[in-house]
Amino acid sequence: MGQLAPARFKTNHKASGGLYAGQGYVNIVANKIKDKREFILGTNAQGRKVYGLRLIVDKDKFFLEYSNSKTSKQKTGQDVISRFFKDPDFGGGRGSGGGADDTAVTESMQCFYLSLLFNTSISKLDNKNTELKKLESQKNHCFVYERSTRLTAKDCYDRCPEDWFAKDVFIKTANAIYQSPYSKPFKGKKVYFHRGSPFMKKVYASKKRAMDHDRKNNNPPVAPGSFSDDKWNPGDIWMSTQMPTAIEPFVDNKKYKKPPVEWTTLREAVMDKSDINTIGISLKKVEGNPKVVAFNTRQRTHNKDVSFSGYSFGQTGDFFKSADMYMYFSDGGVMQCRATATTKSWQGEMKGRYAAAGKIGGGNINHFVEQIYNKSIGNSSIKQNWNEIYFSENNLSTMYNLYKKYINNQKSGISKQNVVEKDEFKRIADGYTNNKGQPASPAFYFGKYMALLFLDTIKAESKNRQLNDFSKSIVRYAMSNTDISTFFIKVS
Repeated sequence: MGQLAPARFKTNHKASGGLYAGQGYVNIVANKIKDKREFILGTNAQGRKVYGLRLIVDKDKFFLEYSNSKTSKQKTGQDVISRFFKDPDFGGGRGSGGGADDTAVTESMQCFYLSLLFNTSISKLDNKNTELKKLESQKNHCFVYERSTRLTAKDCYDRCPEDWFAKDVFIKTANAIYQSPYSKPFKGKKVYFHRGSPFMKKVYASKKRAMDHDRKNNNPPVAPGSFSDDKWNPGDIWMSTQMPTAIEPFVDNKKYKKPPVEWTTLREAVMDKSDINTIGISLKKVEGNPKVVAFNTRQRTHNKDVSFSGYSFGQTGDFFKSADMYMYFSDGGVMQCRATATTKSWQGEMKGRYAAAGKIGGGNINHFVEQIYNKSIGNSSIKQNWNEIYFSENNLSTMYNLYKKYINNQKSGISKQNVVEKDEFKRIADGYTNNKGQPASPAFYFGKYMALLFLDTIKAESKNRQLNDFSKSIVRYAMSNTDISTFFIKVS
């Protein structure tokens, strides 16, 4: 749930729920003391239980005197209010966030903090100059939305997870961006901040236009089939000196008089605009000293250059113990390939250091296979409108032969496996159960058959040079780092 934020005591913020709903935080402390209700020292409900004696206010700091006993009035200790857990009496329940609704709120809240730096005389934020009234004054510069609803600073303030304030996440992030070299083109100008706004939708409409042009004019297309917005540019929020009503964010009267439709032209337009008036910002919850780093620069300084390190059936290499397969990269990254919803689809999911990159659909994996090997997974040439190949009894011999070929070519460290006969292979596969002990042979056959076809198409047993090119393409896609991905700054 998180800890209490001093900022909410300064404004005597009203609890939205709990026993004292509608009362300010200062009043809630007074009532909890009067009612002999416990306070909790720590970050969660399992912390140390104490009973309040007195709230001490020293300028902008708040301290609670407390006793270990409900009946005693003798002081046991004194701590700053931020060390106490936000229990349900304060309307607790949102904790440290992480849900979809929290994401909309925290990203939007960040816009109001940034606007204070770029649109007022403030040059460095702290807890004294970021009061709610000041944040609310930036409403005409912040176009932030949760779905179709525009949020106010108070909406965000009331709903934001408590520990984002307690740990000064918004202050640290805003200061880091303002002090970075990427803020220079925006200083001294009126800056607008966007989260899910009509302007931001036009930014990604530019990407869709390029996608449509690519599919219409290139065979095969340059971009994979489901090249998502965040793989093109993972900006959670955007800042721009263009009017929020601007129709084409990347048109330039001198250089780009018409909306760019080629991937490379659009990439350069986004880069050019970042030097003038528009930039995407990828946000992470920072608690220490944040860094601001630029990605997809003209020099491509952060392009991932990895190589293939092998594969395994499941994490242990035991072919019959799981329905998935793992592909390993030289920098420690991993891609898990597995069936989903039994036999609905086959896809990759990045693990280890790439966990935040999420899933890669089977169609996108196949796109890079076609790009590098000039053939589709499970085929000897490129197959138009490729789809996963589903297992049937007619494919048993093919699957068994591929099993024999690849079972003992797994990555270094995997013990040599016993190769079973075909009849035994089928018997074990037919009896496969998942980790819940449920019969799941259809998922096993589909997931393992697709994995074997994939390994055979990329010649995974030969350690060929193309394997490194394929690995590099997959990792760069996962990290929003493809050749057509566009410039953004990341705060982490």
